[in-house]
Amino acid sequence: MIAVLIHWRIKSDKRDETTNEDAFKSFWSKTAKVADRTGLIGEFLSKVEKSTKETNLFWITWHLDPESLGNATHYVNVGLWQNEVEFQKQIAGYFNDSDEMKPFERYRRRRLLLRPELKRIGLAAFPTETSPGVD
Repeated sequence: MIAVLIHWRIKSDKRDETTNEDAFKSFWSKTAKVADRTGLIGEFLSKVEKSTKETNLFWITWHLDPESLGNATHYVNVGLWQNEVEFQKQIAGYFNDSDEMKPFERYRRRRLLLRPELKRIGLAAFPTETSPGVD
């Protein structure tokens, strides 16, 4: 098993924040599809939470991109795959960093592969259904 993290930094201009986030989530849900999910264990588009007094998330100490904290909304797509061959077949072939960024992107997305060395399995159940509206 591998985990692939894709860090998205979405424009958060006050006048169109909702529009950019909605456009991004629509792109992720409807356009950036996984055609063959045979090697996909699970994929989770996750909004990065900030540590603030209001959220009481004092234990957050890792800020993904301190340089862009104020001018971008951060999302991380966490993909769990059977192996890198499956990920390469289904997703990585679409990567082209010389293409123009999407209109909703503040900065180019970044990617990271994690290969677990040890694992701990809990008793809680893994989600078994795709979110409504995600193709």
